[in-house]
Amino acid sequence: MKLVKIYLRYYPPGIALNYRKRNVDETKMIDLFDLTPSCDLSALTKKIALTEPMITQEIFPQVTEILEKLQKKLKEPVKTKFYLFKTLQTHILPLTNVAFDKSGKKCITGSYDRTCRIWNVDSGDEENVLKGHENVVFSVAYNYPKCDRILTGSFDKTAKIWNPTSGNCLNTLWGHTAEIVAAEFNPNQGEQVVTCSMDKTARVFHSETGQEIQLLSDHRAEVISARFNKDGNLLLTASFDETAIIWDLRMKEHVIVVKGHEAELSNAIWNFQCTNIATSSLDKTARLWDVRNLECCQAVASHKDEVLDVAFNCTGSRLATGSADCTAKIWDVTGNFELVTIMAGHTDEVSKVAFSPPGGLLLTASADKTARIWNSVTGICTQTLAGHDGEVFSCSFNYCGDAIITASKDNTCKIWR
Repeated sequence: MKLVKIYLRYYPPGIALNYRKRNVDETKMIDLFDLTPSCDLSALTKKIALTEPMITQEIFPQVTEILEKLQKKLKEPVKTKFYLFKTLQTHILPLTNVAFDKSGKKCITGSYDRTCRIWNVDSGDEENVLKGHENVVFSVAYNYPKCDRILTGSFDKTAKIWNPTSGNCLNTLWGHTAEIVAAEFNPNQGEQVVTCSMDKTARVFHSETGQEIQLLSDHRAEVISARFNKDGNLLLTASFDETAIIWDLRMKEHVIVVKGHEAELSNAIWNFQCTNIATSSLDKTARLWDVRNLECCQAVASHKDEVLDVAFNCTGSRLATGSADCTAKIWDVTGNFELVTIMAGHTDEVSKVAFSPPGGLLLTASADKTARIWNSVTGICTQTLAGHDGEVFSCSFNYCGDAIITASKDNTCKIWR
């Protein structure tokens, strides 16, 4: 076993050891949740070396240097004010979904006009139009971290793999018998993608060959989300049948059926460590589940209307919920599941919640035509992102946290910096 290179990860803090074993390159991640702006980096390096034999005395200085970069990032002031930088408008029908690439220099938009468009964030120019779907392009995704492929899912019952540079369609994924509403790449095995559909199934495909690898058909109603865990071996699906299911892709069967909600699910997500999952439902609750003992840790029952979205912060210590009751709430999930703060100010339903990469801010999107930025500790609204003429249904930070994208039913998305 030979260490080849060490990479850093800013959010959450961590390092990746890229090593060669029997002529095969492999990567091991080391999470550094205990890294603070003031901790002793030399002592932390020694602590890491105790459990990682690949980190020898010879490379101590290299590891410490990487830790210094991560610590410096933690010391940077959190950006709290953003201005409107660009309005991207060429779609002739409303948008459906948006996504940044990892660099934050590109973004993609899907639309009812049957196209996905690639944008240069700095110039606001449209770089490519991905044409070929015969119905709404509802889902768009990059293959992180490379971002050299794009995955689109459509109401035409197909998903497509694209080269973002040439705009060529590399593969069309067939098999679903109803609209595809979500799709994503496997983060650890980029040749795999998952799609989920109103036909009550999720399907795993090989992105290079286009062949279906696995059919996941145990849900009794529409499947509205599907997410790989960070190792890419497990898959979490959420359905209108009021359940979420965790599937083991190696065993090719489901291992956990998450039951407890009394209405359709709106989302299901992993925390970063993939030890917990959170589910949101139209039954006005969100629930936190411990994957290790299969018990529901807590039910969030204090929203007055449907819970439309949930989001963890990067370390998994906080959970945000967004509701049709016009509020968002943040919960501490490290102990007794306590309410941290309530974000009240929107005048219509909150359909999307997203933490900033460092976690100090929460971004919300609302049907009141605005997005808002909140202090995630105090619940104070630090800024209202106004200017859209229609419902804002999606929003996200870029990887560095210094740019925001908002998407609206007014056919536009806006970049804020």
